[in-house]
Amino acid sequence: MPSENEHLAQVHHNLAFLRDFYNPTTPYPDWAITVAFYAALHAIEAALAGQQLHSQSHIERRRYVRQLFPHLWTIYYRLDVFSRRARYEGFRPNPTLLRQLVDHDLPTILQSLGISL
Repeated sequence: MPSENEHLAQVHHNLAFLRDFYNPTTPYPDWAITVAFYAALHAIEAALAGQQLHSQSHIERRRYVRQLFPHLWTIYYRLDVFSRRARYEGFRPNPTLLRQLVDHDLPTILQSLGISL
């Protein structure tokens, strides 16, 4: 299992990639939400690893988020759902929704977990 620091490195790697191409009117909103979700996922995994916990699946991670970070559940789940829809259903969030997900939800998760942008 990756360590807390390895997960944090992946968070920063994903954020650097996101910063390179993201704007609310990007022609690649599906990739923006996917990268944002995976940054959030690794932030959660870093927090879990700091507690000597590791999730084995998205289902188990969702359970940990609901139990250990209930204040983040709604926004984490929203990122999860829209990312999954983008990956598997060809969903393209409009600029307003994309701003909510990338400019609000992701930073809220990171800040709540003490991860600087």
